[in-house]
Amino acid sequence: MAVDKGGDGGSPPFRDQLAAAMRGTKEEARLSYGKLAEKTHYSRSSWERFLNGKQLPTTVAVEEFAAATGADAEVLLTLLAKAAAYEELRAARLQQTALHPAPETAVQPVPAHTTASASSVAPAPAPAPETATVDAPDAPAPVPPRRPWLREWRGHARTVALVMAGAVLGSIVTVVIGGGSGGGAAADPTRAGARPAPSASTAEAPPSPRPPACSADTCLRREPQAMDCHWDGTTVRETWLRGLKIQLRYSAACRAVWGRIENGTVGDSVTIKDKGGREESATIRMDNDTYTRMLAVSADAPPDSVIICGQIPRFQESECSPLGAVLP
Repeated sequence: MAVDKGGDGGSPPFRDQLAAAMRGTKEEARLSYGKLAEKTHYSRSSWERFLNGKQLPTTVAVEEFAAATGADAEVLLTLLAKAAAYEELRAARLQQTALHPAPETAVQPVPAHTTASASSVAPAPAPAPETATVDAPDAPAPVPPRRPWLREWRGHARTVALVMAGAVLGSIVTVVIGGGSGGGAAADPTRAGARPAPSASTAEAPPSPRPPACSADTCLRREPQAMDCHWDGTTVRETWLRGLKIQLRYSAACRAVWGRIENGTVGDSVTIKDKGGREESATIRMDNDTYTRMLAVSADAPPDSVIICGQIPRFQESECSPLGAVLP
């Protein structure tokens, strides 16, 4: 099924409509990208990407844009929902096409009557003179082609059968020796040196969460994983900057938050700051992600009062998640 790619040959049409509507509103309001950045929590580069159709804006970004320019937020949010749904559908179709490509065109066999007519047109070979006729000895019967794969398959089947027979025999011997009265260590796990074999479910089960080692103010500037606060950690705020994923993580058990960035490079950093002015930062030293130490939260300073920002120094850009943009 073909997918409509919109007017520019590649962008989804709803994204183009949303970007065009936002550009028109910006021009009517006589606001530059810099002014938009001053009136909102998004940077100039983010607004350039949103209004040029290079990236879909977030719901919070559209609401702040409408508040800054006086646009109808419902109209823009409707276009945003259509654009997001269109791109999800298009991605699903592309994935289905990649998993199930169209079959190759089969080569059509030549009809039998065509071969017969061609052979009838071809001249018959001239008969050999009788003096040249010599009785040929009987030709040996054709030898059927060898099938090395069949011999190899039979060898594998024989090996598998032997292994299975050995396993069954070993199980019977184990039951006979260890299951009877006065058996070996397997019959009595209390004997010296006896260790019960772990079951498959025990060996594969993940470690169980432990109670956190801190709570609220005692978690201040502590490592979330060292304090076992990451077991119930959830993302309460999220934003993006040039592919850098910026998240504010929250643990209800520890009553604390910390910042985390992913998909970054060495030098990228993340900073969190609470309403009391306390802040924590972390910089990627290796790989592509990192996280900060924790700040405490309370009823007077809930998670949605904490600001989180990501920085990419090589582009001299930063992006902060606005207050109130707490995800469910």
